[in-house]
Amino acid sequence: MGTINEIEKVLVRGYYDYSIIQYPERNKSIDIIASKINTTLRRSFILKVTSTRYSSHNKLAKDLKKMATLSGALPILIDEQVDEEVINDRDKVLVMSSSTFEKVINGEKIFLLKTRGGVFVKIDSKELKKRREEKGMSLGELAEKLGVSRISIYDYEKEDSYVSIDVAEKLVDIFGEQVLGDIINDFKVTEEKEYEPIVGRENSKGIINLLIKKLSVNGYKIVKFDFTTVDLAASKDDKKMFFCVETEDVSTSLKKFNEANKLVSKVNGELIIVAKTPKTLKTYERESFVVYTLDDIDKIDDEIN
Repeated sequence: MGTINEIEKVLVRGYYDYSIIQYPERNKSIDIIASKINTTLRRSFILKVTSTRYSSHNKLAKDLKKMATLSGALPILIDEQVDEEVINDRDKVLVMSSSTFEKVINGEKIFLLKTRGGVFVKIDSKELKKRREEKGMSLGELAEKLGVSRISIYDYEKEDSYVSIDVAEKLVDIFGEQVLGDIINDFKVTEEKEYEPIVGRENSKGIINLLIKKLSVNGYKIVKFDFTTVDLAASKDDKKMFFCVETEDVSTSLKKFNEANKLVSKVNGELIIVAKTPKTLKTYERESFVVYTLDDIDKIDDEIN
């Protein structure tokens, strides 16, 4: 396992709605976006099926996190070098093997988290407090049984609590496996820093900087992407707009825009194309895209307001 096709099969078996993103061909930060809604839970993932080369590429991981922040989906890196039933925290990206991901899709609880400091166990803080109180056990009594301080027990009963394997084993002996938490259900996506525009020439980067300035004036939060099919995102309140700038030729641009459309439709956003000439604008409009040229960037106010 570990290929995009194998991960796709896992998603199909789990009845997930998904899209495979096929642009760009190299140095791509997002391979799959997937979601599932049932009566009790909405679960969404932004996935990268990794290689050794990717694992050391911080910029790609940042792109993954940016899209996760905008979409509310969990950023997941599939890496076969990670131990089974363990999740690595790599700068707030969840890294796991394909077999562990399949367990997640099947609804199994994953509670082992590996960080730079070692391996820790996720505890269900509310369940721990509930079971301690049901047994009539004070914080001090439980602290004595575990060989930790009373303050530590207080911390364990807060949200997002992780404990050592030794402490977790003692807690399970006392209260049962129900006190073990679920890393996936409790994971919170951290926001990436907004993009700062840089003055440049009127190439694609120059166009993006003009867009950033225009959108910033209108109070939008700006996120710039470098390794996926969209170039820029702007969000304010519940509105999300994604911008794609035309590439070197029409054929490549159409592939880029179609892949962007797949991605944007999954995150409830609006896709806006920026063409470099009036001639290519007409070509993209015939494909039912919303398109502007560089000269008409000011008219994007109509989309903004």
